[in-house]
Amino acid sequence: ADFSRLGSLSLFPAKNSHPYDRGIQADSKEIFSNEDALYSYVKKFGPKDTIKHLHELAAIYGDCHQTAHEAGRFSYEVYGNKSFQLCSAECHSGCYHGATEAYFKENGTANLAANLKTLCSSELNPFFSHQCIHGVGHGLMAWTSYDLPEALESCDLLPERLDSCWTGVFMENIVGGLAKDDAEKSADPDAAAHFTKYLSNDPLYPCNDLKLGEKYRGSCYFLQTSRMLQLFPGDFKKVAGACNSAPDTYRRTCFESMGRDVGGTHRGNYEAEFTACSHAPKGAMRVGCLIGAVQDSFWDASGQDESIGFCKALLNREEKSACYDILFVRAPDILASAGERGAFCKKAEAEFEPLCRERIVR
Repeated sequence: ADFSRLGSLSLFPAKNSHPYDRGIQADSKEIFSNEDALYSYVKKFGPKDTIKHLHELAAIYGDCHQTAHEAGRFSYEVYGNKSFQLCSAECHSGCYHGATEAYFKENGTANLAANLKTLCSSELNPFFSHQCIHGVGHGLMAWTSYDLPEALESCDLLPERLDSCWTGVFMENIVGGLAKDDAEKSADPDAAAHFTKYLSNDPLYPCNDLKLGEKYRGSCYFLQTSRMLQLFPGDFKKVAGACNSAPDTYRRTCFESMGRDVGGTHRGNYEAEFTACSHAPKGAMRVGCLIGAVQDSFWDASGQDESIGFCKALLNREEKSACYDILFVRAPDILASAGERGAFCKKAEAEFEPLCRERIVR
């Protein structure tokens, strides 16, 4: 079906920032690296199918989150507020994030609390509600031109789930923002718009900035290892060392953040994931890393086999139990029906199946 006709559903007309190629094919690989092709794909096939295809292409080209961000921006350009019903959660909800960035560029933050009903429908379950409001945080950071304190204070205008918004702000600071030197060196004419004063060579900054309100610190540390990996590319031993130097209150949070990045880096390679997490101290910190890693693979139903396999491969009893426990927390929000949840439980090791059924099959 050609979804381009849905443009009439937008509250704002399409801006046609890119040429529209009606001949774009459903199996196009160009969309992963070519903005014109991506725009055409979004307009012709709709956001949901676009994100599904990007998720498939990620097996070839790597993480699809940033490309999905761009697809979300195009989705809002074409479909307006309808984007928040048309996007889907693959690629770590990048479509939602990009759409909200575009929304704030269009609307600002006036009546933010009331507009949240448009952005993040009350019909969403807690998992996807978090993702949507997290996307609001991305949007606020981009809209405030990477003014971290202003974006965080804007999050505080929301009536609920402020921490979800805060994590979006901190993630956008890292993945969307450029440090001064990088912005100056970049050939991208839009680089200046992504300049942030809140990145440095200190792996704990801005989380350790005394000017940062205490209520924001946990959300900051929960994303901070993504910045550490920019400073220490691929070196999880150094990342673990930096997390270990974080304040006691936030050390476990930092290692959970490390686990998320371990999962994203070594997706499906259990041995590599376990090796990376072995740099975390034994006990609670290593468990934090492992549950961060396994959650990263279970964002939608397609990740259930991989996440169950992760838990099965663990040998340490404490780590295995914690692994299954976090999956049993996550599964009810991801698997829609009792039948799907029952099938999921059957995939668990026999000793964990009864607990799974007790927790998630309703």
